[in-house]
Amino acid sequence: MQKSLLAMAMGSILLAACSPLQVKLESKVAVPPQFEHVAAAPDAADVSQWWLTWHDPVLTQLIQQGLQNNHDLTAARANLQAARANAALALADLGPTAGVSAGIDGHHAQVHNPLSPQTRKILSGLGASGLNRDDLSVTGHSEHASFAASWEPDIFGGKRSDADAARYASMAVTQQWYAVQMLLASDIADNYFKMRSLQKRMQIGQNTLTSLTELRRYIDGRFKAGQVTDYDVRDVEIKRESLKAQLATLQAQADVYQRNLAVLTGQSPQQFHVPASVDILNHIPALPNGETPLSVLNRRPDVRQQYALIQASSAQLGSAKADLLPRFNIQFIGQTGQLRLDSSTPELKGFGGLISAGVSLPIFTSGRIQRNIEVHDAQAQAVLAHYDQLILKSLAEVDSAYQLQSSLTQQNRYLAQASQQANTQVSKSNQLFKFGNITLDKVLLARINAQDIQDRLVQARLAEAENMLNVYKTLGGGWQAEQTSAQKNQ
Repeated sequence: MQKSLLAMAMGSILLAACSPLQVKLESKVAVPPQFEHVAAAPDAADVSQWWLTWHDPVLTQLIQQGLQNNHDLTAARANLQAARANAALALADLGPTAGVSAGIDGHHAQVHNPLSPQTRKILSGLGASGLNRDDLSVTGHSEHASFAASWEPDIFGGKRSDADAARYASMAVTQQWYAVQMLLASDIADNYFKMRSLQKRMQIGQNTLTSLTELRRYIDGRFKAGQVTDYDVRDVEIKRESLKAQLATLQAQADVYQRNLAVLTGQSPQQFHVPASVDILNHIPALPNGETPLSVLNRRPDVRQQYALIQASSAQLGSAKADLLPRFNIQFIGQTGQLRLDSSTPELKGFGGLISAGVSLPIFTSGRIQRNIEVHDAQAQAVLAHYDQLILKSLAEVDSAYQLQSSLTQQNRYLAQASQQANTQVSKSNQLFKFGNITLDKVLLARINAQDIQDRLVQARLAEAENMLNVYKTLGGGWQAEQTSAQKNQ
């Protein structure tokens, strides 16, 4: 009967060893089935490489170079490798440890003979002639070898929980690496858009400056003829000088963004130049449709990272609770050796071994274990609260970005129509001036007005393009998972 109970008890212990203490942390946020401002579609658009939808080879090349050469991304990858190694180290702690050691020792000792002359003489007569000297010396050597092994069976899963915590922490660092990819692609595109918009605005500004210079000459002629006042001359000159001041800084700003692109792509800023390409701000892609809250939350690296931290906190809490349970250990030591002396004494040989198994159970710890459990429980609840807050924030960001993008698209549609009408007005003014129905200043003012609307349209399209980047970020697009060895060989 006792043997049956013992077998049942051992069986229960072995089963418990297969599964660590589980602590479930569940989110309190109810995820809605759809967004308010995201159009439904049979399949969600692929936003993992969203830059391809802009159809700009220069932008694509810059982002690919950044993903290969950016030093921040390299540092994030190194942190990822360190986190994975730490997870493997925690897992290795589950197994036994064993080691061997060996050594050889030599010794020589010389001491003064404490025996009296009479005693020496007597012992010498008995055959112990070696004791008849004034000094006694002992020389010899010894060899030894030993083997030691120890193992702490993880009966109640405390060490397994520690390994799980390290593994989930590694998964969180992996999501950080994905997030760095996502932000890097967005930063490259943002600097590229700003540089292109400034280049476009400089072209428009130079055209406007030409028109103002022509208008100034015309006004000067009319002033000399007494047809306008000095106020009219100064008004045109103020506009011309103000535009010159504006143009003086645009090139410097564009160069700053170009240098930023060099740094982001891991290249020297002094030898870096972005080649000409398409007018990218005139080709802003449509909003990606078909996204659902669940698909976004499953893709966003920040949400995935926070979820991994929840799992890590859960495992740490399980490990803290396992400290309340018994701990077992098994140890074995085996050692052999021999001792040789340079005398007639025969060498000494021997072998010894020790095996032990023990169990320890905390009885009184002044509440340390319970306080540690409370600490990890509070930390886990805090991580869970951050996760719930992040979910709500992420869902709000998607709808806000989509709604703003729709508004910017509509605004720019109106601005484009206004620009088209202003250009039509310029053509009509040229015809009216040709037939003498209006003066030249009306033509030049119409041209300046059209160029001003064109400049505002470029700035508005930049805002639309930048918000599109924000759309991609709220969707969690712009990163690729690490390829496995099999995928790389395909």
